[in-house]
Amino acid sequence: MSPKSMLVLVSLFLLGLTVSAQYTEKINTNRPGTSQGAFSVGNNVLQLEGGFGFGKEKHKLEDTRTNTFNFDYTIRYGLLIEQLEINLNGSFRNEGIKQTVGANEEKIRRADFEFNTIGVKYLIYDPYKKPKEKDSINYDELKSWKERYRFKWKSLIPAVSAYAGMNYVNADNPFTFTNDQTISPKFVVMTQNNWWTSNAGSWVLVTNLIVDKITTENPAYGWIITSTHTLNDKWAVFGEYQGQKSNFYSDNILRLGGAYLFNNDLQIDANIATNFKDTPSIFRVSVGASYRFDWHYKDEIIEKPGFESGIKDKEPELNEKESDSLSINQEFEEIENDSLKLEKTPFINEFEDGSHREAMEKDLDERRTEQRLERERLEKEKQDKKDDKKFRKEERRRLKREAKEAKQAEKARIKAEKEKQKMIEDIDAELDKMEQDEGVDDELKKIDEELKKLEEMEKDLEPEKTKEKEEKKEAEEEDIDAEYEKLQKEQEKAKKEEEKRRKKEEKKRLKEEKKRKKEEEKRKKAEEKKKKEEEEKEGDDNNDG
Repeated sequence: MSPKSMLVLVSLFLLGLTVSAQYTEKINTNRPGTSQGAFSVGNNVLQLEGGFGFGKEKHKLEDTRTNTFNFDYTIRYGLLIEQLEINLNGSFRNEGIKQTVGANEEKIRRADFEFNTIGVKYLIYDPYKKPKEKDSINYDELKSWKERYRFKWKSLIPAVSAYAGMNYVNADNPFTFTNDQTISPKFVVMTQNNWWTSNAGSWVLVTNLIVDKITTENPAYGWIITSTHTLNDKWAVFGEYQGQKSNFYSDNILRLGGAYLFNNDLQIDANIATNFKDTPSIFRVSVGASYRFDWHYKDEIIEKPGFESGIKDKEPELNEKESDSLSINQEFEEIENDSLKLEKTPFINEFEDGSHREAMEKDLDERRTEQRLERERLEKEKQDKKDDKKFRKEERRRLKREAKEAKQAEKARIKAEKEKQKMIEDIDAELDKMEQDEGVDDELKKIDEELKKLEEMEKDLEPEKTKEKEEKKEAEEEDIDAEYEKLQKEQEKAKKEEEKRRKKEEKKRLKEEKKRKKEEEKRKKAEEKKKKEEEEKEGDDNNDG
């Protein structure tokens, strides 16, 4: 593409961005529908829009009946320029659900914000800006009814705006998908056609194409078509079709309603909405209002070059000398106000001198080359900074990783030393127990010796028993006193025997108890030894790993 062609395209693009003021004497609101118009409220205008909705929903498959209450609100403000608007949209929903489960009816109530979106709208193209001279009033056409009311294909070209916003939803919101992100983007392309005829009044057609939550797992795509017709200066009716498609919820909703203009800054509206399915079926009635705080003080109209003061009448014809003088003066004025000095792209007139055009193109090429080189230099600096930042980040990560590994090695060493020290202490404790066990064995030997002595004493007592039997026979012949003395002696002997027997049993019991304790200690010792061997084996495996 030649420099001349590029220059012409850039000039036409810049001229195409010129638009007229958005401010209107009467309030410009998006209600009672849900679509957004292409035009903003106007610079330095604050507008509040809101409404209440009551409805019923029935879900055939889930067998639920729901009573709903909605509060929708919008805050719009015209910022800096006529084409720019910032706004906040939101909806609060409160519902009570009745669900039949078997023979019981459960009631569930939940409430939260369905969405809150803050965004910016900008008017890209406006076909209703001040007309060119060729589109001015033709008084000859006014004499013909046919020419006056014939259809003009140019009226199909709409105004176009773009909207970019950011959604915010609370965590655990019952009206959104479970894994929805708290913050997600929203984009809308808006078109608007305004038609007016003297016999049919005014009509407005608004179309919205919506892409919502595209960064989440469940993006939503939607479209809204709204048609509004004014019956007179106060009353208007509208119809709207809204479609939505996503994995979470899909539906097609039809709305019908009307609005009443109370004054230039206040509008009251009402509408009903229904859908075409039963999972769930929807019926909702809404009423609302729109009010603006009008601080607009100046219409900032951006005109095309040559139409700053409206469409000019034909200038009187000049002779050759006057026209040459006028062209010279205009040339000097253009040089003084050259758009290149203002860093703007000039519009090339085909009737200009070729050398002048070539000089302008050369100057423009030089400027573009300088800008390109400067842009490349800035990009290179930006990339170098990014690479340096990445290198520093990787170096910090490496140092942290090495410090972490050294710390883990130190912990492992300390742990091994503690285990080694614990093993030494356990061995010492086992040796002490073994020494104690040897003392127990000595006691057991002493007890065995005493038991043997008792057994020998019992053997010695057996002949005495036989002797006592013989004496008992002889004692029968003695008198009662002798028998009494013998009885006492027998009782004393029996008592001694019983005492000896008791001592013997007690010593046996003590011996058995000590044996049992010794066996229990040996068993514990074996278990502890086995446990230590297993721990040592695990420690060796970990060190090998």
